[in-house]
Amino acid sequence: MGLAPDSPRSRSKELRAGPRTAEEARLFLSEAMASFNVDIDKDAARLLTSEIASNAVRHGKEPIDVSVSVEESGLRVSIFDRGGGFDPRDLRFDQALSLETEGGRGLQLVHALSSDWGVERSDDGTEVWFRL
Repeated sequence: MGLAPDSPRSRSKELRAGPRTAEEARLFLSEAMASFNVDIDKDAARLLTSEIASNAVRHGKEPIDVSVSVEESGLRVSIFDRGGGFDPRDLRFDQALSLETEGGRGLQLVHALSSDWGVERSDDGTEVWFRL
């Protein structure tokens, strides 16, 4: 992964929950990646950002904050919402979802495509993040 020497290393933006939130998060991410001049799988980054932004809209509370930063270990994207969140230990990634199962595929994608990911809960809300 490369980074232009004079580029800022992080950006964040507050979003409102709605039908275009995932799209707005993807657009913000694309702009940030262009300004950082990073060499990563941009399609995977956009897909995973859409997934966790959609989850924040569906399960969280606004406002929703999206943050993108370049770290030594890669590009880190996080979505923070004011909801109570979930415990990722309750998720089962070793079991296939049936066609009838509603939901759950987004975090399976995050788990499969990211180099690392996690959930941080606090009294203020929940942050879901991934790294590529």
